[in-house]
Amino acid sequence: MTTRSRAVDAARRTWHRRRVEIGLELRASRLTAGASQTAVGAAIGVSASEVSRRELGNAPRVTAASLCEHAAAVGLKMVFSMYPAGGAVRDEAQLRYIDRFLGRVSATFQRQLEAVIPLPGDLRAVDILLRAPGTVIAVEVITRLSDVQAQTRAAQLKARDIGATHLVLVIADTHANRRALDAARSALTAGGWDLDSRRVLRALGAGLPPERNAVVAI
Repeated sequence: MTTRSRAVDAARRTWHRRRVEIGLELRASRLTAGASQTAVGAAIGVSASEVSRRELGNAPRVTAASLCEHAAAVGLKMVFSMYPAGGAVRDEAQLRYIDRFLGRVSATFQRQLEAVIPLPGDLRAVDILLRAPGTVIAVEVITRLSDVQAQTRAAQLKARDIGATHLVLVIADTHANRRALDAARSALTAGGWDLDSRRVLRALGAGLPPERNAVVAI
């Protein structure tokens, strides 16, 4: 089973625990308000039995919108947050760029795909880890640039936490990504990033690390 599959399974288990906790909170707040399950159901357009299932944590398919309405009906407010965890499931496009990049890298590098961050409870993984004596290169493959600053920052944190000596961002060479990269060029250059794809690929092809963190468009 892959790291990403384990992360999805862990998310399912987390949701199971959390919906039981949410149910207890909904029930306690309803009782405090002195409302019946029938009254709460009528207020949000569901049956009393559905209210009961939610309070027992037995409504796995309940939507976030319905929970927000249910919470409001008993005097609560739902708050949702998301945090970086495991990598997203790879699509075919990302796999193609991974293959394309690895085809340009020297066979002298030890290669590891989907390298897990070695921190307790951390579900993040680096797309590719290249190792050579004294060198650990974290490689993140991005098919679509959306928020360059946020994406580079997330990759830097992964590289730091996995103990990498270098970080390479592999960007799909598309019109949209080139525009995004051009818009962020000044900030990336000021941050010390090497944006010369040919130079970086020549080094990696020769079994050498880049001189500094780099962005490669392929």
